[in-house]
Amino acid sequence: MKHAQFIIFIINLAYILGASGQEIQFGNPLTIPLRLSGTFGELRSDHFHTGIDIKTNQQEGYPVIATEDGYVARIAVSPYGYGKALYINHPSGYTSVYGHLQRMNGTIATYLHRKHYEMQKFQLDFSLQPYEIKVRKGDTIAWSGNSGSSGGPHLHFELRETSSQAAVNPLQFGINVKDWIRPTITLLKVYPDDFGSLVNGSPHPIKLNLTGWGPYYRLRNKDTLFIAGNAWFGIKTHDLLNDEPNHNGVKSVELFIDSIPVFAIEFNRLYFDKGRYINALCDYSEIVLNKQWIIQTRKAPYSRLQNIYRILLNNGSYAFLPDNIYHLKYVVSDHYGNESILRFVVKGIPKVYAPIRPFVPSHIQFSGDREASYDTVDFCFWAPIGAFYDTVNFSYKRITSGSAFFSDFHRIHTPTTPIHSSAKISIRPNRLPSRLHHKAIIVKVNQGNKPSAMISKWEGSSLKASIRSFGTYAVLADTLPPVIKNLNFKNGQNIKNLPRLNVRISDDLSGIDSYIGSINGEWILLEYDAKNNLLTYFPDEMLSTGENLLHIRVTDNVGNFSEATYNLVY
Repeated sequence: MKHAQFIIFIINLAYILGASGQEIQFGNPLTIPLRLSGTFGELRSDHFHTGIDIKTNQQEGYPVIATEDGYVARIAVSPYGYGKALYINHPSGYTSVYGHLQRMNGTIATYLHRKHYEMQKFQLDFSLQPYEIKVRKGDTIAWSGNSGSSGGPHLHFELRETSSQAAVNPLQFGINVKDWIRPTITLLKVYPDDFGSLVNGSPHPIKLNLTGWGPYYRLRNKDTLFIAGNAWFGIKTHDLLNDEPNHNGVKSVELFIDSIPVFAIEFNRLYFDKGRYINALCDYSEIVLNKQWIIQTRKAPYSRLQNIYRILLNNGSYAFLPDNIYHLKYVVSDHYGNESILRFVVKGIPKVYAPIRPFVPSHIQFSGDREASYDTVDFCFWAPIGAFYDTVNFSYKRITSGSAFFSDFHRIHTPTTPIHSSAKISIRPNRLPSRLHHKAIIVKVNQGNKPSAMISKWEGSSLKASIRSFGTYAVLADTLPPVIKNLNFKNGQNIKNLPRLNVRISDDLSGIDSYIGSINGEWILLEYDAKNNLLTYFPDEMLSTGENLLHIRVTDNVGNFSEATYNLVY
């Protein structure tokens, strides 16, 4: 045991030395005091947060400055995700990323505007050569905004290793905030691992509330758990920064059993292709049902998440022998070394070999190391290798649907089981009129039969779609065209003094597929804010003095379209 502890000590020391002592220093990317609403490694829906979110006082338009000398290596513009984003490569081997921007500045803005018109597209993502646009530390490169999938005005800031594009924690590189508040631990969940295993007499996972003051936490009611057989653990935790109410991510979580470290994760480096494995690290059923992220010690057998684990003994599940007493300790830390500790005791009791809980294994089992498929007369399901983190006892049920639908409901397994890689389904409609064939689309049927459309295409006599979650699916038809509504101007208006023209576009079911705008027959740049269903035109060189004809056409995902024309004076 002493030899094992020594080896673990050496591994920890090497890990710490490799992750600290950064000599490269980057500056604040804003000209206002640094206040964070999100931290590196924070647990988010389907991904780990790969940067820091910097508050901008709920406003747009603050200068965004280059944090170090370098050159603009990439510009991306999208209605989703990071919205308008800049990527600057630095001689140090790192790339700084600035997301959710309102607009670019100077040479960058001119270059991007020209690119939009060359490509005749709003959504762009392109790389630049090192000699094209160089920047110096402190240069204003853009203005903060709320573009893309942002939930409110702020700057998303990242640092990446240029060679690998792995994201690293900006707080390790000289970007500092005030934080002497310890992390908060709010919940402990304990999971029996196999048949006959019990936790406090239950064959099901149990959740335990905690109490604590200062750095120390304990179980609220009793300090001792009684476990038969094997079990794993999970905790819900968050960090707070000085004078900020936001629940942020922690840097590390460790578990000790009788002073021996058995589990440790640490968020120093994150890879984008591994982000969705958060649904294996955390209890996915809790995310779906209760919108809470509980970090589990058990590593699912088909999870490919590797680099955040510093210690993982017995794959995160632990045996508790009868009549033995075990002292367990969780240590949760933030980037500045503030720690909180949860202590509790486990007493091992004899395992119950006759299963208490009834269990009927499914005759259909899927696993993550092979493809999965299931077919009926009018329904097919297929998933690639790596789609599941664990063995799935698959279930399927066909249910008669309401008259508005053109197929039965197909209830595919349960929404509390995650899907990692996109699966495919196909549904053969059983009462679709031929006149609506080209308007049909697969929808996910949510509570209250509320549909959420999936991008669908015909394959023979069936509709096919990709899905990333289990649930109930069916076929509907979208016969209504999108709606176009001018907001801050009207037909025949003089727009000389308007800084922008706003148009709301919406679709009732299949969603917006494309849009195009023109003035006097020439393509114009319409910026699309998908979260607000908003098209914006900033008057530019395409307007002529006098009368102009603005034309907008919007098409949905099954081909319905609407057009609007406005006479404008400039």
